Amino acid sequence: MKPCAERGKPVPFCPNCRSEYEVGVERCQDCESPLVDELPPEDEPGVEDEVPFVVVYEASGDKEALIVKGVLESEAIECSLSSDVPHTVVPLNINGLGAVRISVLEKDAERAKEIIEAYKTETAEE
Repeated sequence: MKPCAERGKPVPFCPNCRSEYEVGVERCQDCESPLVDELPPEDEPGVEDEVPFVVVYEASGDKEALIVKGVLESEAIECSLSSDVPHTVVPLNINGLGAVRISVLEKDAERAKEIIEAYKTETAEE
């Protein structure tokens, strides 16, 4: 805690922007975050570093990707979709260009693969 030389009070900081403010200011002027008396160390990993996503399936297009995403979400598995090209530009899968990758949290990867495999087996039998 950095004391204010004039009043002996702690100088507030924005935990996001890391900006220092005068005593009495309660919110960051840039991001509106509540100010804190001490900044966390800079070398602490952020949330993004703590929850890595891994690709568990590559769908041939949007339709298949959305179905698989729905199947995973119905099993309480958080997932995200990504592709190299916006599908408004290339709506088809030409040499893998329109493929959509489905990623899940690393801790859910094995379970997600099992669920996807079971879903594919079930739909192939229909």
